[in-house]
Amino acid sequence: MHIKIILSLVIVGSVALSCSGGSGGQPNASARRDGQAVDTASGPVAWQFFDVSGCGLNGPEAGYQTVAASSGTQVAFASLTPTSGQATCTIENRAATATVYDICVVLSSADGFVGTIATSQPYTTMMGVGLAFDSTGVPMLAYTGGPSAQFRCGASDMLLASVSGGVLGTPLTIAAGSQSSGMPPDQAANCTSAAAQNVCNLGDATGYWPAVALDSSSGKLAVAFRDLHFGFADTDFNSSDVEFARGDDYSIFTADVARGGGSYIRLGFSPTGKAAIVHYNEHLPAIWLDHETDQGWESKQLFVGTIREQIGFAVSRQGLHALAYFDAGETRQLLAYSESSDGSTWTATEDVDRDGVTGYYPSLAFDADDNPAIAYYRCNDYGVAQGCDVNKDGLYLARRSAGTWNIQKVSAVSGVNDGQYTALAFAGGKAVIAFQQTSYDSVTGASKAILRVAKEP
Repeated sequence: MHIKIILSLVIVGSVALSCSGGSGGQPNASARRDGQAVDTASGPVAWQFFDVSGCGLNGPEAGYQTVAASSGTQVAFASLTPTSGQATCTIENRAATATVYDICVVLSSADGFVGTIATSQPYTTMMGVGLAFDSTGVPMLAYTGGPSAQFRCGASDMLLASVSGGVLGTPLTIAAGSQSSGMPPDQAANCTSAAAQNVCNLGDATGYWPAVALDSSSGKLAVAFRDLHFGFADTDFNSSDVEFARGDDYSIFTADVARGGGSYIRLGFSPTGKAAIVHYNEHLPAIWLDHETDQGWESKQLFVGTIREQIGFAVSRQGLHALAYFDAGETRQLLAYSESSDGSTWTATEDVDRDGVTGYYPSLAFDADDNPAIAYYRCNDYGVAQGCDVNKDGLYLARRSAGTWNIQKVSAVSGVNDGQYTALAFAGGKAVIAFQQTSYDSVTGASKAILRVAKEP
């Protein structure tokens, strides 16, 4: 296990960034903005860094799509990454292939953090993974597994299994098709109208972008996932559902009906056991919330526009719902935040970090005092050329205290892309962040990506 102690830098004050014209989503020349308005964190803070063994090394295009879970002093991560392997299948008497993805579970050890590849599954595209501790402290993995669907090559069922010690237990199949036991009445027409043709109950490609969470009020786990129906036509993606199932029987309820949502799903619970599901609709770009209320399920559109990979979302022990995302608007390109005390009424969007093109891959969690914190990747200066700068990017952590966001630079190693695919948790009151670091070897002419963990002392 490779360990380093590095002092994190604290950004203080306000920086003015000039903007030049751009294309392909870069800020407009007329849209000038200040740098970070208030960065008041005290420091420096010494972070401990670990290179995670056991999850393999991959090229920079791979990406460790990672999620975090914690319970008391325990912390764990699950990472999904493509390999060079290909699986074959037969779809309507024709040969097809799907990329093999490794699901690596990362647990703490005496020397730091060790990863174990719990399972490998074939997917046509990256489709997410979920992780949570159950009421007894056992880590539980939500993932897409099982056989190919009728018209889609690769795993197509919603599975849940324990991963104690990184070893996959016998999986429970929660869903193998599109049938559900109910849906919100105000969305029923999306499924049952003559035009919809019962779309929400057709097909066998399901279990994508799974999330799992513990309802602490009942001690039961629940999952949320995307249902792609037949999983091959544009209409399948544009009318996908978001499904919800709570243990112990895991009866499936369609929380978001045939609207095309279900990417980057996050799941949380209020202190009284009300579920809240946040997800992104790529068909009609927007972030949606589907949540339980005393009157039944309610859907709300929280943001309209394009984002990048990942959504940060959590519900605090006090019931505060918190959302973080990268606003990819041409004149925005920054980390945005909103919150709600009940899931129904939300605050206006707040810009957490305006210093550069910042806020990629946000991961949100609450600290021991129920303050929201967001780990994210700062890519580059604002208004410059395309791409992220290896000498200006880095892993950052924003923590709110007394209404003020305090921003720390956690890791910014020169010459590498540092801080992609973040996953944040708090264990024993301390922040722990998994992230990807990508480097280029000029001698071999090859790039590689490794998974690292930063731990607050």
